[in-house]
Amino acid sequence: MLIGNCGLQRMEIGGVEIVELGYEFRSDYWKKGYVTEAAGAVRDFAFQQLHLPRLTSLVRVGNLGAMRVSEKIGMSRTADVTHNNRQYWQYFVDQTER
Repeated sequence: MLIGNCGLQRMEIGGVEIVELGYEFRSDYWKKGYVTEAAGAVRDFAFQQLHLPRLTSLVRVGNLGAMRVSEKIGMSRTADVTHNNRQYWQYFVDQTER
């Protein structure tokens, strides 16, 4: 049974290519630590195995659960952006900040 997904995706925001750490889990599995654990593992893989210098996450404005996950894995909110006609809080973490 699939409870969600978590991974990396290359995308362009404001003319800049970034790598986004994204996640989406079924609501009946929220608040159990799975999302934070998966996001932390993907972050570590991106830095340790892929040697990426920086990751971003786009969190839909108002999604406090996703905001908390981003902050728990060491990300900081740096901007408010519009992407595909939706409003997001943009979070970043650099490999050097770990």
